[in-house]
Amino acid sequence: MFLAEAASLGITLDDLIAVAGDSPQAAMDVPTVAEYVEIVSQALGGGTAQTYGSYWRLLVARYGDRPIDGISHQNCEQVIADAVARAQRNRPGCNGRSTRAHCVSAFRALFNRAAKAGLVVRNPAAALEKPAQATSRRRALDDTELHELVETVQATSLDPELDLLLVRFHLESGARRQGAIGLRLGDLDTRRSTGWLWEKFGKEREQPISPSLLAALAAFARSRGSTGDDHPVFVNKRGGPLTRKHYNNLFDRAQAALPWTRRIPATAHVLRHTAGTAVERVAGHAVAQGFLGHEPNSVTGLYTKARIEEIAAAVAVLTGEPHPLAQI
Repeated sequence: MFLAEAASLGITLDDLIAVAGDSPQAAMDVPTVAEYVEIVSQALGGGTAQTYGSYWRLLVARYGDRPIDGISHQNCEQVIADAVARAQRNRPGCNGRSTRAHCVSAFRALFNRAAKAGLVVRNPAAALEKPAQATSRRRALDDTELHELVETVQATSLDPELDLLLVRFHLESGARRQGAIGLRLGDLDTRRSTGWLWEKFGKEREQPISPSLLAALAAFARSRGSTGDDHPVFVNKRGGPLTRKHYNNLFDRAQAALPWTRRIPATAHVLRHTAGTAVERVAGHAVAQGFLGHEPNSVTGLYTKARIEEIAAAVAVLTGEPHPLAQI
């Protein structure tokens, strides 16, 4: 009855199937898991693909030849189990909590994108559960810990000139690791005594720093061969730019020599935490929020957002140096 009625309207069975999205041609156009991971990796690029890439590769290793719409919730759980097992092999004593959380995030990013593209009807990552977040052990370092860390970096570093300047930069600027990696000579503004930081999601912000730090950064960069505005500030002894691997090696060596880092990690992020806490103590929450480059999370926060002059004033207090932007 229904088909006869459709035929009278000039609608064929093939038309109905095509509208439902189940035509043979549509099925042929669905990429495999391996193909889709390659597409997404190229589209995202940068830090996101790097962060999620190892988990996507595990998915490809197990199910790379399957169409992307042929992956189930159970398949995802199996790959998560693979990721946890790998982490526990590489780091004995690891409970896999962090690995599972990161793997779930990676699968959500991949399949949410596939769902938006209309490649999957049911998102297999939608019901994946992240473990409850453990209480972070990160906190600001106290004066004794900070002194010991600086001494240890100097003693264990393969390039003390670079690494001690890095530690100072993070403590004065509160920058993320990417802010140092991306810093170029042209980002240093001598007149305003600021540095332009490129950090998360490609965001750029102007950060007040002390005049003496700014001079030290420029002098170091030029001593390592940087002369143009687009040349990196932080350069290793071989003339290469700063990398994430350099950070890992720097703090791994320091932590191996500091017993207290088994409880409190010593990383670039903890230096940022230490700097932000110091600013909050002398200038309040709004200024610390601006200093760290955090966006206000309330309407009140938008109204009370700190001006760069207020951030510069806090930097002047903490470094003991006058700042050209400060209004104290």
